[in-house]
Amino acid sequence: MNKTPLFDTHRDLGATIGDFGGWSMPLWYKTGQLKEHIATREACGIFDICHMGEFIVTGKDTLAFWNRLLSNAITAMVDGQAMYNFMLNEEGGVVDDCILYRFNADYWMLVVNAGTQDGDYAWLKKHQSGDVKIENIGPATGKLDLQGPTAPKVVAKLAGKEKLADLKFFRFIPEIVIGGVKCLLSRTGYTGEVGFEIYCPIDETKKLWDALMTAGAEFGITPAGLGARDTLRLEAGLPLHGHEIGPTLPAVGTPWEFAINYDHEFIGKSALLANKGKHFVYPVIVEGRRKPGSHAHAIVGGKECGEVTSDILAVSLDKKPAGFIRTTCELKSGDALTLKNAQGAEFAAKVMDNPLWKGTSRKKMDSFL
Repeated sequence: MNKTPLFDTHRDLGATIGDFGGWSMPLWYKTGQLKEHIATREACGIFDICHMGEFIVTGKDTLAFWNRLLSNAITAMVDGQAMYNFMLNEEGGVVDDCILYRFNADYWMLVVNAGTQDGDYAWLKKHQSGDVKIENIGPATGKLDLQGPTAPKVVAKLAGKEKLADLKFFRFIPEIVIGGVKCLLSRTGYTGEVGFEIYCPIDETKKLWDALMTAGAEFGITPAGLGARDTLRLEAGLPLHGHEIGPTLPAVGTPWEFAINYDHEFIGKSALLANKGKHFVYPVIVEGRRKPGSHAHAIVGGKECGEVTSDILAVSLDKKPAGFIRTTCELKSGDALTLKNAQGAEFAAKVMDNPLWKGTSRKKMDSFL
């Protein structure tokens, strides 16, 4: 089992450790998943995300390379911008959802999910052509996510308020010193709240963690595990690879089609067009206080037409059961349906707008400083 540089730190903090994508990761700490979730919504959560994968891709043909492999409008990107993307197979299924960083026209970084990074690297190499060089820097890269309304104050305390004031959503600073560690600072995240994904040399991850924890003490910083990360992301309307999206699921009819730009030719495009109107993903709220469970059947008008892909107790919504469903029938916000689990229990549910929780991620940075 792989371990991040902070494994001993998590254990010292009393974390419950679990397997995630072949990595031993903290699920929650002694504080508990509930408090970690609330701390991220109201103050600041710090997450160890060193298990994620990173690739540096360089060369004069990289723009054409990305334009073929990724679904979004790559040619519209500017230096210092990050962009959410799907990397699709020929059937329109999601090899991975990822974030592409543009340093300049010949220098890029792709950040991918932990459990798919080996396959992602093989996929990139398979389609490599022309002047394109691909380097897997994941083993040499540490990554911490600092999320929540007080996260900007924590970073400003260490790096200077003036460095952050103009940092917009999905933009990044290629080089910044935080707590004596040279980092890449990205205004992105997986919680719906304002915050950062911070990349550093792997052997300086512990130094960065300690600096952030010390600086963040007055701002309510709280170590948070993958349990809170999951409840936060679902409330914020974000997918989890292997659940809402995946290699066998065409990436159409979902709340994330903003990541698909049909004005260029990319792998999987024709399959997406052929599958339009056949597959849909919706967020739902469930009546009562119990979750139906993943893979519970979705029944509309007495007919089974899909299943639950993820479900949680939505902490920010008074712990209401909530989740995503994938269906073959088109629905709209407010439509009623029934969810039926493997034990035969039935749950009344309603389709909701996405996201379920509108956080602070897009607010102006200076409002937090």
